[in-house]
Amino acid sequence: MKLPTKLSKKFCVAAVMAVTSAAASADDDALSALAMKKAGFSLEQAIEKVHNNYSGQITELELDDYKGQAVYEIDVINLAQQQKHKLKLSLTDGEMLKNESSKLSILGVSKLDDDERVALEQLAQSELSLQQIVATLSTKYQAQVLEFELENEKGITFYKFKLLGEQGKQRVIVDVTTGETIPVLKH
Repeated sequence: MKLPTKLSKKFCVAAVMAVTSAAASADDDALSALAMKKAGFSLEQAIEKVHNNYSGQITELELDDYKGQAVYEIDVINLAQQQKHKLKLSLTDGEMLKNESSKLSILGVSKLDDDERVALEQLAQSELSLQQIVATLSTKYQAQVLEFELENEKGITFYKFKLLGEQGKQRVIVDVTTGETIPVLKH
């Protein structure tokens, strides 16, 4: 069966875009690892600083650019105060470069969906230390943690970590109630 010319051209364009996107993502991961290697302020220090200065739970951490420099972008949510902070900390020295604060509801309507709320409630009851999880993953997988995010799917609350080491990129999930670590299988 022969595809019409227009359809085959669209397919080719889509395939090229997918390959280009994957290459850009790999470049970004490599740059993130290099930025962290050169950092004067570690990911562990960033987590500790946020825990010491903000009540609530860290729900996401990723590397980003801000005004020409590498930053840790960290989301912190405090359910009791109905507050979310999006923080940008310098990789160079941990300086707070930006703190966007917002309410979790508008006119009484929550910005969080049910899964996000359940995840935050389960994390609050958990005894896991985020700093300890990061240290354990770094040692166990001989890799740097590049980013992580709190999620709840299929009734399980977990952090999803992206790691980068000698073996390449790997994803790992950590159950917040049990502490169990499970590598995500590659396709």
